[in-house]
Amino acid sequence: MGILILDESVASKIAAGEVVERPASVVKELMENSLDAGARRVEVEIREGGRGLIRIVDDGCGMTREDAVLSLQRHATSKIRSADDLFAISTFGFRGEALPSIAVVSHFTMMTRPAQADAGTRLVAVGGEVVELEEVGMPPGTELLVRNLFHNTPARLKFLKRDEVEVGHVADAFTRFLFSHPEVALRFMKDGRDVIQHPGLADLRAAIVAPWGRELAEAMLPIELSLPGMAVRGLVSSVSAHRGGRNRQFLFINRRWVRNRTLTHALEEPYRRVLPQGRYPAAVLLIEVDPGSVDVNVHPTKAEVRLSREWEVHHLISRAVHEALNRSGATAQIGLTSVESPPRPASQPLPADRQGALPGGWAGPLAAPSVLSPAFRAGAGDRLELRPLAQLRNTYILAESQQGLLLVDQHRAQERILYERFTEARLSRRNIAQPLLEPVVAQLGPREAAGVAEQSDDLAALGFELEPFGSEAFLVRAIPAALANENPAALVKDLAEDLVSDSGSQSLERRREKLLITLSCRSAIKAGDALSYEETVELLNALSATARPYTCPHGWPIVMTISNFEIDRKFNR
Repeated sequence: MGILILDESVASKIAAGEVVERPASVVKELMENSLDAGARRVEVEIREGGRGLIRIVDDGCGMTREDAVLSLQRHATSKIRSADDLFAISTFGFRGEALPSIAVVSHFTMMTRPAQADAGTRLVAVGGEVVELEEVGMPPGTELLVRNLFHNTPARLKFLKRDEVEVGHVADAFTRFLFSHPEVALRFMKDGRDVIQHPGLADLRAAIVAPWGRELAEAMLPIELSLPGMAVRGLVSSVSAHRGGRNRQFLFINRRWVRNRTLTHALEEPYRRVLPQGRYPAAVLLIEVDPGSVDVNVHPTKAEVRLSREWEVHHLISRAVHEALNRSGATAQIGLTSVESPPRPASQPLPADRQGALPGGWAGPLAAPSVLSPAFRAGAGDRLELRPLAQLRNTYILAESQQGLLLVDQHRAQERILYERFTEARLSRRNIAQPLLEPVVAQLGPREAAGVAEQSDDLAALGFELEPFGSEAFLVRAIPAALANENPAALVKDLAEDLVSDSGSQSLERRREKLLITLSCRSAIKAGDALSYEETVELLNALSATARPYTCPHGWPIVMTISNFEIDRKFNR
């Protein structure tokens, strides 16, 4: 097979595929253009999840008739003039790919007018080709209409998700600009209804109220720190406002939203010793560095960047977050224990009044007898009789058996227990719902609400009774009976946050499986939770009854054994 040059229409669609993945990609690219044009007001409206209509209106500088036509040509841009400009980029768009890529896969209309012009220009393109061009009356600025997205690329159209899911992605993209530009008046509507509206007060805390809710906004701590050539400001959550995932972490470099593992580590490191395992801080960090030290041209969507002074920025962020937590009164939790307050014992023994005649054990029975089920065997039918001894660091249960010393991870143990209960209930279609005496409201963000709507049937099968309650909120009427002691609103919020981080490309069965694992993980006792003797006994007995007591649903070990032989060998016996 010989080499040939692709037809221009095919090449254009390939280029469009690099930039336009879904409606949220269109909103991102067009909002970037609006902000680069100096807009102080931007409105975004979508219909049918964005596949039917995307409308962006701004009051930016607008374009002349000639520039409007030229903007649909690939690699046409007003933001760079030479290759040297690529090494000090201070704008969002610079490739000249966005408008032509969007126009080639949609029915595209542009109306634009510079402030100094008497009239504007209306341009209509189909498949990237201009079919109408006329003068039109309009206020200064630009209005873009993107209709029937992917109408000529059915393969890409079929990969779009349900409208609720696509709305969630659009809301996520919109929220990034809301956080990075709180001084700009921004409005997001879907199907004729307001979703997020911000008046442009240049107040970051006010900006996060709409998507995150007032409760979390008020629990955020301000940070601000400058070092030579760099600065960071923003908001981070207090130690009491941790989340179940990282979807409430937004990092911006020179107002561009980015993903960077080193910077994420810098944010989370100060919380490492004060948050439970599997919990994460929320944050909006606005980082400013010399544009010449940032390479944003490493990915088509420009979400991943390279920093020449990455570890210096890491130090800046970590120090700023440490200082914010210290000011909030978390110093005693983060720093070393003071001399006046001696450290607590490394292990927490069970109550002394439960010590009995059994050497090294307890008079209180585990069960009748205190034996784990045959699933807990050393082999050849040997049952392991366990005697709980202590709780180490409120994380591991220490128990004695005839084989030696067992350490049981309490979080993973209950995770396994809950996972098997939820699985059995779903497969048997047994009603496991626990109705609430009074319904409670779970206020979610737009994307979290979309995730809950997407898996509403699976959540109902697990015992959740959720009813839409206004915009991005659900009325919780019932939760799984196994979680009757949980805070219903907090449980739904945690679960929703984890759902939105799931991969949309996974099969339905895999998504259901992950939902079971997520629910079990979020609901299980955490590392750091103190257990009473009765709770310890109950946990071990329940674990013994599971089908796979040695590994959690994620595949990690639950039990570790230090054999009598190993112990004796360490003491040279």
